Amino acid sequence: MLSHKTIILLTLLIFASVLSAWSITDTYFGNPYSTFDARSFAMGGAGLFNSKGAFGIADNPANLTLMKKTLGVSANTYLNRNEDNRSIPLYNSFDNYIDDSVYSSNINTFDNYAPAGFYAHRFNKWGVGLGAYYKPVSSFDANYYEEVRNNRNTDNDVYPEKIAINEIESEGTLNKTGIVVSGAYGLSDLIDLNLGFEYGILAGDVKREKSIRWTDWAITQVGTYHLPELTEIEDYELSGDQFKIGASALLSKRFGLAATFTAGTTLDKKGSYYYKRDAYRNTAVDSINTAIKEDYKLPTQIRFGFVYTPRNVIRTEFNMDIEYVAYSEIHKRYDDVVNFYAGVEHQVVNFMPLRLGFQAVNNWYVTTEEGTDENNHPVTLYHASKIVTPMITGGSSIKLMDNLKIDLGFGYTWREYEAVDMFGDAYYNDKTYTGASTYALWPNSHITLQDRGWENPDKVRENNISLNAGLNFTW
Repeated sequence: MLSHKTIILLTLLIFASVLSAWSITDTYFGNPYSTFDARSFAMGGAGLFNSKGAFGIADNPANLTLMKKTLGVSANTYLNRNEDNRSIPLYNSFDNYIDDSVYSSNINTFDNYAPAGFYAHRFNKWGVGLGAYYKPVSSFDANYYEEVRNNRNTDNDVYPEKIAINEIESEGTLNKTGIVVSGAYGLSDLIDLNLGFEYGILAGDVKREKSIRWTDWAITQVGTYHLPELTEIEDYELSGDQFKIGASALLSKRFGLAATFTAGTTLDKKGSYYYKRDAYRNTAVDSINTAIKEDYKLPTQIRFGFVYTPRNVIRTEFNMDIEYVAYSEIHKRYDDVVNFYAGVEHQVVNFMPLRLGFQAVNNWYVTTEEGTDENNHPVTLYHASKIVTPMITGGSSIKLMDNLKIDLGFGYTWREYEAVDMFGDAYYNDKTYTGASTYALWPNSHITLQDRGWENPDKVRENNISLNAGLNFTW
C-alpha cells in the first residue's frame, strides 16, 4: 500500500509534467541553468559548498571529496513553464496614454534531464575522488505564436478577420559532459581542505525557424495578387571544451567556504542561415542561403560561497553564493554582473526538510538594427539591455529507503523588460503587394502601417514556474 509521502510525491510529479518552457527573447545565450542539484535549487541555487548531493560535483568539483559517502548516483529532471505576454501602449483619440494592450500571450512547456555519479575514498587524512555527469548548460527551446488581425470593429461580438500567422520555433540544448577529479587533506577532525578539477566537453544543436504565413481569407481578399510569405531558418552546431577549478574548506563543525573559477570559453559555431521572402508584383524573390562559421563565447565565471550551521534543534543550514560573470569578454557593450544566491534548510518533522531560497540573476539582451551616421553612411546600431531575473524557491526531500531519497525543488521567476517587435507591422501593408491606393485587408484606410523600433518598443512580462526533481542514491 502506498504511503502518504509517496502519494504526495506522485501528485507533485504528475502536476509538474504539464509545466515548463523558456523565453523566446534569449537567442544568443539561450536560457542558462543555475544548478541541476534539486536540493540546491530549492535553496535559491546556493550549493557551492555541498556535501550531500551527488549533483553537487557539477557545481563545484571540490564537492567530490567533501561528500560523506563513498558512492553516489543521481538522476535529475528540470521542468519549466514559461508565460510570455507582450503589449504595446494604448492611447485614446487625444493621444493620452490609457494602458498597455496585450497583443500576444504564449504559454509553452519543455523538459530536460541529467545524470551524475561519483566514487570517493579516504586514506586516513588523504582523500581522492572521481566523478562524471551529463547536463544541459543552456536551453534554446522556445515557441512563439501570434495572430495578426485587421482593425475591423468588434460589433456583434465577432473577432476581426485573421490576416496572417507569425511563428517562431526554437529547439536545441547546449550540453556538457563533465569529468571531475578531486583530492582532500584533513588537517584535523574538524578542518578539511578539498581541491577539484573539471574538464567538460560542450556540444549542442540549435535550430530556430521564423515564419509568416498569410491566411486563406487574406489571400482571397487580394484576388489575383500574390502575398509573399517569409521563412527564416538558423541551424547550427556548437562544440568545444571548458575547464573549471574548485576549492572547498570545512573550517569547523559549523562553517565552510567554497570557491570556483570557470574559464571563459570559445566554442565553434558551424551551420547555415536561410532566408526567403516570396516574389510579389514587380519584385523578385529575396533569398539567402549562407554558411555560418564563427566563434561562440561563454564568459569567465568566478563564484564564492559559504555554509553555516547554527546550533539549534531543527538542524538549520544556511547557504549563500555570490557569482561574478565577466560579460565584457563577450562584447564591449556588456558590463560585468554580480549574481546572488541564498537559501536555508530546516529539518522540520520526521526528517522531512523545509527548504527556502532566493536568487537574483542578471542577463543581457542585445538587438541590432541598420542606421546611418552623421555622414549618411550605413552603420549597425546596437541596443543592450540588462535584465534582472529574481526567483523565489522552496522544496523538500522524501526518504524512500536508507540510501535512497527524492529531492524536490520548486521555483517561481518573474521579470519585465522592453524589446523590439519581432514582426514588423509594415510587412502586412497589402498596398505594397497590390499597388493599389487603398487597403484590401484593413477596413480603416487612414492607418499607417510601419515598423516599430526602440522609439515604441514592446513591453514584455514573463513568469516561470519550475520544478527540479532528483532521485539520489548514496552508499
